[in-house]
Amino acid sequence: MTRLLLFCAGGCFLSLGLLIPAIPAHVTGVLGQGPAAVGGCLAVTAVCAVLARPLAGRLADRRSRRFAAATGAALLALTSGAVPWTDGMPSFLACRAVAGVGEALTYVGLAAAASDHDRPGAALNGFSVAVNAGLLAGAPIAAAVAALAGPRAVWAASAAVAAFAFAACLFLTGERDGRDGAAAGERDGRDGAVAGERDGRDGAVAGERDGGDGAVAGEVRRSGAGVHRAGLVPGLAYWASVWGYTAFSAFLPLHLAALGGGSGPHFLVYGCVLLAVRVGGHRALARAPARGTATAALLLTAAGLVMFVAWPTVGGALCATAVLAAGQALGLPAFLTMAVTGVPAGQRGSAVATTTAFFDLGFLSAALALGAVAQAHGLSQGFAVAACVAGLAPLLLSLHPGTPQRRTS
Repeated sequence: MTRLLLFCAGGCFLSLGLLIPAIPAHVTGVLGQGPAAVGGCLAVTAVCAVLARPLAGRLADRRSRRFAAATGAALLALTSGAVPWTDGMPSFLACRAVAGVGEALTYVGLAAAASDHDRPGAALNGFSVAVNAGLLAGAPIAAAVAALAGPRAVWAASAAVAAFAFAACLFLTGERDGRDGAAAGERDGRDGAVAGERDGRDGAVAGERDGGDGAVAGEVRRSGAGVHRAGLVPGLAYWASVWGYTAFSAFLPLHLAALGGGSGPHFLVYGCVLLAVRVGGHRALARAPARGTATAALLLTAAGLVMFVAWPTVGGALCATAVLAAGQALGLPAFLTMAVTGVPAGQRGSAVATTTAFFDLGFLSAALALGAVAQAHGLSQGFAVAACVAGLAPLLLSLHPGTPQRRTS
């Protein structure tokens, strides 16, 4: 199942990665709009993805991981396939809005499936590798497809890849249904307390299902609403980490242009370091405490941003990129592991949805705030503000209800 899940994740996010260069080209070329319209399209997708996260969590928990992932992949295929036939901004924006919903469903469904693994930390790390590999491979493949067959072919390729991922998602097995948290316990037989919730043999656990225990029932109601308390602190830490990534991705080309260099090698180093840390450190990360890994991720992200300010040369920026990439590599698997550890299987979809919603919230808030800071005070101040946000975020992790000994596997 794990290999199939990784194939599904890689396929879905390769479909999205193919569109990274295709969206600006379509908006400014075919639709004849300006750069502001490109930003508006990206914002629409991000907002719809945030709004769809609670729905994605409920579907993953109450129906199945497979249903959420397959539905999302189908939406990605349909929206990419429809774009060449759109004739204006309204219809294109509608496609991008639906694609945001598809992205949320796919991400949450597959991440929740990974969290059901016997070693969730290792499975989530593998899932994040597949996601990043798909996104990083998308842009160069899209450039090659466009050169060979034209821009419309890129959208067709994105739709085809998403369609293959949809077909693969239909064969996912072993995912937790989540309509009754105890059903998972009955299936694997490893958790007697959760099985007691189904049978009524354990009154305290049964109260979680039927309202006999008000505190636990309240947690279930929070999960049922699609916003899970267990995902809030890891989500806020993820939000801070995304501020670092946003500052890097938005300001690096401008920073290097001012230094007389290009950003191509730096983005290549970023991708290589990120994948090398996640793949090469797979076993070590699976054994490390999730909270400690999350703390290291935030501090490395902050250190990389500080290096951009303190070492303003092309070479210094290359070193800073490597440090920041290492922090970004450690972050997502640790944040997701913190969110799902100790959470019943029937609530993990909501916990994952809550945590990952902070990516889009972080990207939007950082883009607006850091853009204003850089405009008024310069790029260095933008890097510095993002470094402060990431560097202070580890203080939040002490609020997480888990114990320091909690591990990623």
